[in-house]
Amino acid sequence: MGAVGMFLYERSRGPVTGGEGNSAVLVPQPAPAIRGVQAPEFELPDVDGAMVKLSDFKGKVVLVNFWATWCAPCEIETPWFVEFDKKYGEDGLQVVGISLDEEGVEPVKKFMEKYSIEYKIVMGDENTAESFGGVLGLPTSFIVDQDGKFYSMHRGLVSKDLYEEEIEELLGIGGEESEAAPASWTP
Repeated sequence: MGAVGMFLYERSRGPVTGGEGNSAVLVPQPAPAIRGVQAPEFELPDVDGAMVKLSDFKGKVVLVNFWATWCAPCEIETPWFVEFDKKYGEDGLQVVGISLDEEGVEPVKKFMEKYSIEYKIVMGDENTAESFGGVLGLPTSFIVDQDGKFYSMHRGLVSKDLYEEEIEELLGIGGEESEAAPASWTP
């Protein structure tokens, strides 16, 4: 019996091969269960005290990122989000960081200065995290489409490329769209 090779494509990791041989099978990934579910409204103060609501960004793609200043993976992805804000802001992307810092606004402002954050940062709490289905760890990010519905959720640090592919897909820019749904839910 000959060996059968298999080709599995995961958007976040690229081609993965298994076994030997030249056979290839493209395995489409199902859309995440969260996709199409209405994202919860929130009204939270930004670092200057102005109230910000998710509905303020209707018609835009919103990357909602739960984070904290003490979170090491958050420090890795923050420069990506700064870059996305600059690169795609005019195309309709809004990045919103929801800080879960319990020490107040001052450490958050210092973090914003350190990383030159110009996107919206709001001060969240346990109730906000619960309204998003519970934030089990940081970072946890959600991409919300132009209609205010979830597109994807990512727990922990995921690749910059995965975020960018999803953002470009929703904004209708970038590479060609695939018929297979992206592997855009990371537990």
